[in-house]
Amino acid sequence: MKLGIIGLPGSGKSTVFRALTGNCAQSNGKGQDPTLGVVMVEDERLTYLAEHYHPKKVTPVHVEYLDIAGLTGDGKPGREIGDRVLANIRPMDALVHCVRCFDSPVTGPASPVKDWNSVESEMIISDLAVIEKRIERVQKELKKGKKGQSAELSLLEEAKQILDDEKPLRTFPPALESEVLRGYSFLSAKPQLVLLNADDSRSRDEIQKDLDAIREAASDSAQLRVDWLYADAEAEIARLDPEEAREFLEDMELEEDAKNRIVRASFDLLGQMVFLTAGEPEVRAWPIRRGDTALKAAGTIHSDIERGFIRAEVVAFDDFKAAGSMQAAQKAAKVRLEGKEYRVKDGDIILFRFNV
Repeated sequence: MKLGIIGLPGSGKSTVFRALTGNCAQSNGKGQDPTLGVVMVEDERLTYLAEHYHPKKVTPVHVEYLDIAGLTGDGKPGREIGDRVLANIRPMDALVHCVRCFDSPVTGPASPVKDWNSVESEMIISDLAVIEKRIERVQKELKKGKKGQSAELSLLEEAKQILDDEKPLRTFPPALESEVLRGYSFLSAKPQLVLLNADDSRSRDEIQKDLDAIREAASDSAQLRVDWLYADAEAEIARLDPEEAREFLEDMELEEDAKNRIVRASFDLLGQMVFLTAGEPEVRAWPIRRGDTALKAAGTIHSDIERGFIRAEVVAFDDFKAAGSMQAAQKAAKVRLEGKEYRVKDGDIILFRFNV
C-alpha cells in the first residue's frame, strides 16, 4: 500500500510523516524530492502464529508513506501542478491530506475547511487541464477518421462536467472503475484520508467540530475518510520504546498511537484486508481487497499458484487459535476445502494446493 502525504505549506506534513513512520528507514528528501518511510503493520494474529510455528521468517504487511512537497493551494486555470509533483502523486494508492488544525504566527488562525478546499481545488484544476487537452486530441483524431475513441470521449466529457461543477472525480464511479479513465491516475479521483494535525491545546470537542465540518464539506464519504492526531506529540511517541510510549499515551488520554489507527483507517478506505499463510519456513500476512476470491489470493502470492490452483485449505484465525493447532482445528472440522470462487475473509489462514 502506497500513501502520499500532501498538504499546504505550514500544515505540518513532515511532523505527520514522522508520527506515522517513527524510526523506520527513510530516504533523504531534498527540495521537491519526496521522503519515503516504510512501516511494518503490527498484527497480533501474525505474532500469535509466529509464536506457534517458530518460523525462520516473519513477514508483516507494510505501508509506504511518501512525504510529497509542491502543493500550494493556489490552483488557477493555466497554473498547473508541476510535472515532478504529479509524477510523485500519481502512483499512490491513496492520499493522506494533512490539514492544519492549529494557530500559526505565520499563516494565522486555523481554518481547516478552507485549507482542505484549497488543495481540493488545486487538484480539480490540474485534472481539468489534463482532460481538456485529451478531449481536444481525441476530437482531432475522430475528425481524421480514427475509430474506437468515441466511448473514451464520452467518458472524458462526463468527467469534465464533474470537474466544471467543482466536484472531485472521487464522486464519478467511472474514474475509479473504467480502465480507460483509471489509466490517467487523476488526482481528485484518488481515495483520500483527511488528517487534521492539531496541537495538544485544542480540545477533543473543538477537533470533532472541525472533523464534522470537513465531512459536511466533502459529501463523498465512500472514497474519503476524516481523522486527526496531535502530530507533535505523536512524533515523539513514535521514537519511544513500547513501555514509554504506553505511558505517554495514557498521560494524553489516548487509547493507542496514531500510527496504528491511521493504518487501519487506510485499509478501510482502500477496502483492503489481510489473509495469512503459516508454517515453519515463514509466517506471512498478505494484503488483499475485500471480496477477492481464493484464486486472486493465490495470485497475490505467486502467478504459478494461481495458474495451477487446485484448492484452498482454509481456517479462520479465531478457530485456529481456539483449537490450538492446525491438527486440532482439522479434528474439530474447522478447516474447510474451498474452490477458486471462495471469497476470502479477513484473517483467513490459507494453504494453497496447486500443480504447475
